[in-house]
Order: sequence, then C-alpha cells, then structure tokens
Amino acid sequence: MNAVKGQLITMEGIDGSGKSTAIRHIAERLKGLLPGRRLLLTAEPSDSDAGRILRSQLLRSTATMPQPAEHMEELFLFMADHAHHLTQTIIPALDEGAIILCDRYADSTAAYQGVTLQGIVPDPVQWIREIYRPWNRTPDRTLLFLLDPEVSLQRISSRPGKEKFERLEFLRQVDGNFRRLASMEPERFVMVDASMGAEEVAKRATSSILDILP
Repeated sequence: MNAVKGQLITMEGIDGSGKSTAIRHIAERLKGLLPGRRLLLTAEPSDSDAGRILRSQLLRSTATMPQPAEHMEELFLFMADHAHHLTQTIIPALDEGAIILCDRYADSTAAYQGVTLQGIVPDPVQWIREIYRPWNRTPDRTLLFLLDPEVSLQRISSRPGKEKFERLEFLRQVDGNFRRLASMEPERFVMVDASMGAEEVAKRATSSILDILP
C-alpha cells in the first residue's frame, strides 16, 4: 500500500472560464512545490469509446431540436465515460498516491445536463446527482471557475467547431447550476474569480489545493 493518500482535485466552470489554461499553470506550480510527488492531469470526456462518441455528438449542428430520448442518450454517455474514467484512471492513480487534476468531472454533467433535461425529469440537477451517488468518487476539492457568461461567450466566439452548449442563455443556466452545486457542498467547492490574470488564478487555486494535502 502507498503511504501517501491520493487527492482528487476537479476543475469546473462554464465554457471559456479558463480551466484548461489554469490547470497547466497549477500543475507547474505543484511540480515545483512538491518534487517527487506524482501528478496526473486528466479530463472528461475522456478518451474512452463513450467519450469519443460524445465529442462527435457535441460538435453536431444545432439546427435541429434534439428529442427527449436524445438528451437521455447524451446523459448516459457522459455517465458511461465517467464510469470508465473512474475505474481505469482515477481510482488506480489515487491508490498509488497521485495528485489528480481533472478538467471537468461529474459536476459538469449535473450542471450541463441539468439544463438539457429540464421538463423531462423533475429537478434534473438533483436527479443526476442521485444516479451518481452510489458509485461515484467524490473529489477532495473542486475549484469552480466563475466568469460572467457574456465574457465567457466572447472568449470562445472564435473557437473552431463550436459546441451546441455555447449559447448565452444556456451558459447562464449552467452557471446557476454550478453555483447551486457549490452551495450544496461548500466544504468541497472553492470559488475562483476567473476574470483575473492566469498567473493570479493559478496562484490562488494552488494555495487552495495545498490546504488539503496531507
């Protein structure tokens, strides 16, 4: 058994909030501060079969209105990908004492699909959380990158292959869902002002991670 307890740190936030950039800066800081400690960077959707199908679906045209069954298909693809990611990557790395930085996790599914499933299931955010609850691994810390959805949309407007989730009203609802999730577990979530410069964001995020390391 590894004597060092692994730590799962997840990064959440709406599209354009700077998670992917911040995670690289945070990793560099942690490498310097914790030499010899294994650090794993990963993300969801993962590279599993379900993850590859998801990426393909998310890039589809938004010209047609998906049917309720299609929203359910998408939700369970996210869950299948997450289950594979847990068993093949997350849990083995934690057992080896690694610090894991994960760009998106189950909270993203609850926040995003919590919008797409409105009117299909009652209280979709809580409904999704209850499906995950019996088998999911709760992060040790979740950094929630907060940014005005209008600013977020400006940041991602030039991206190629725009996803169907990248619409202002949709992002506003997702932002609200993330804030709701944070209010449910305030001891796990740390709010990060994503409007700051990348270095300052990484500095504050790294500090919050170091607070929980054994």
